[in-house]
Amino acid sequence: MSIASLRLASLSAALACTAFCSSALAQSAPQQSPTWTLGLGAVWSPSPYRSYNNKAWPLPMVNYDGKSFYAHGAIFGYRLFKTDSDEFSITASPLGNRFRHDDTDDARLRQLSNRDISGMVGVAWRHQAVWGAVQASAQKEFTGHGGGSAFDLNYSYPIIRGNLTLVPTGGVTYSNGALNNYYYGIGTSEALRSGLPAYHAGGGSSPYLGMAAIYKLSHSWLATGGLRYTRLPTSVKDSPMVDADHTVSYFVALSYIF
Repeated sequence: MSIASLRLASLSAALACTAFCSSALAQSAPQQSPTWTLGLGAVWSPSPYRSYNNKAWPLPMVNYDGKSFYAHGAIFGYRLFKTDSDEFSITASPLGNRFRHDDTDDARLRQLSNRDISGMVGVAWRHQAVWGAVQASAQKEFTGHGGGSAFDLNYSYPIIRGNLTLVPTGGVTYSNGALNNYYYGIGTSEALRSGLPAYHAGGGSSPYLGMAAIYKLSHSWLATGGLRYTRLPTSVKDSPMVDADHTVSYFVALSYIF
C-alpha cells in the first residue's frame, strides 16, 4: 500500500510511531555493520481532525544501519561524524499530516481545501551513555507548504531482560506557526464557504511519552510493538478542524534481521 492511498490525517502519528519503534530497535540491538531489518507492521492512530474514520493500516518496516547511511522507519539519515557516544547526521523524512475533505463526515470540513504530506530536511544529534540516549533534531519543510520548521528533543533508556528489550521514551516536539497553520488554519475564503470561523494556528509544543518493546523470537526474527501518547498544543486544539487534545498511536510488527 502506498502512502498516497492512506486516508487518515493521523498518518503523521503513524509514521512517528513507526520511526520511534525502528529507532528503539536500532539502539537496543547489538551494533553490526551493516545491518538490515525488514518486516511488516500494522499501525492504528485516531486522527485529531473531526469525524474521520479510523482504521488499522499495514505499513512496511525497514531498518538499516550502515557505516554512514541509515534508515529508521520513515527517517533517512547520513552521518557526518560518529564516535562511541555521539553522532551528527543530516536527515530527510515525511511529515505525514494530511487532510482530505472527502474523508470526513463533517459537512463543514468537507468544504475546506486539502492539506498534503510535507517533506522535511534537517539535522539530528544523538548522544549515547550508560544512563540512556538523548536525541535532538531540527527540520525545515521544503515542499511548498509554508516553509515551516519543527524541533524535537527526547530521552530514552533501553531496559534489557533476556530476549525482551523495553525502550521507554519521553520528549517534546515544537512546530512553528507556518507548519501548524498549513494543517490546522482556516483561511478567509474557506471560512466563507464552510461556515467555520477563520483561524490562524500559531506555533506550539507537543510533549509525548512512548514505550517500545522488542522481543527476540530467534536469531533472525524479532517481534516489535509500541505505543506513543502525544499531547496537542493549544494552537492545534483550538482549531475548528480539531476535536481532540491528544493522539495515541499503536504499532506492532514482525521483522527479519539479515
